[in-house]
Amino acid sequence: MALAPMLCLLLLLPLVWLIHAAMLGGLRPAPEAPLVPMLSPGERQSLMSYERPCSGRKDCEPPLACFFNARSKWRYCTDSRCMTDQQCAEDMVCRTLETGKGGPRLRQCTLVGVRKEGEPCSDMSSLREAACERGLLCQERRCGRPCRVEEPGSCPEGFFCREGLDGPSCLPTCEGRMCPEGQDCIRPNSEEGVSVCAQVHGQNCQQTPCPGGQECSMWNAFSHPHEAWGTCILYCDEASPSGCPEGFVCEIGACRKSCDPAVPDACSPHYKCHRYSEKYAWTCQPDM
Repeated sequence: MALAPMLCLLLLLPLVWLIHAAMLGGLRPAPEAPLVPMLSPGERQSLMSYERPCSGRKDCEPPLACFFNARSKWRYCTDSRCMTDQQCAEDMVCRTLETGKGGPRLRQCTLVGVRKEGEPCSDMSSLREAACERGLLCQERRCGRPCRVEEPGSCPEGFFCREGLDGPSCLPTCEGRMCPEGQDCIRPNSEEGVSVCAQVHGQNCQQTPCPGGQECSMWNAFSHPHEAWGTCILYCDEASPSGCPEGFVCEIGACRKSCDPAVPDACSPHYKCHRYSEKYAWTCQPDM
């Protein structure tokens, strides 16, 4: 009988160790995506898939990554093209870019532009109007100064510090703050945690929820940093577009209001009758 407690303890020890290991595993950060190296000219020439079109990682020889270049508008196999700003042209800086969820990262030369702190940006744009000023980082589609996550005071009032691909930077927030008259505190699409004051055109679906089956879309473009276009979107399948209501067409995965460019005021205020190319229908789009 005296040995019973000792036997129970010995039986429990492996279970305690497993629980402890599982807890530690859950606390460990997710492994960081690998960074594609910058190859020498000779190494690039030796790879058959270098700068060849690709649809995914399987089409590229290691260590190349399949990268969509937003400036040239095509997807191809490539390595990193820089590691420091000194390896870029005078009007460019070296930045880290993602190649897709879970995919490797690349270092590429990106433009230095005119966007101010807190304004929308694009990290791989062909337009200086969409790129950040020198010294600012484009993270979550927003320009911000570098900061220190452990020091909240390293960001100005109305900003918070968040880790990014090129280190932490200050992102804007208007939560709990008053916006100027005529503007609302909105959360732009695809910008996690970011909120900005903007005049909302269309429907402020972040204040009034969308009907069932529809999702709120709130766009804030670099060309109009203090304006936003809100609407409730019904997504659809272009292979069977009958799910859209009357007066709408299924285009690029969403039901969009049809319009005639010859008809004045065919769309609501701050929207225009537009089509992406000749193969698409005329629909009402934000007048950005």
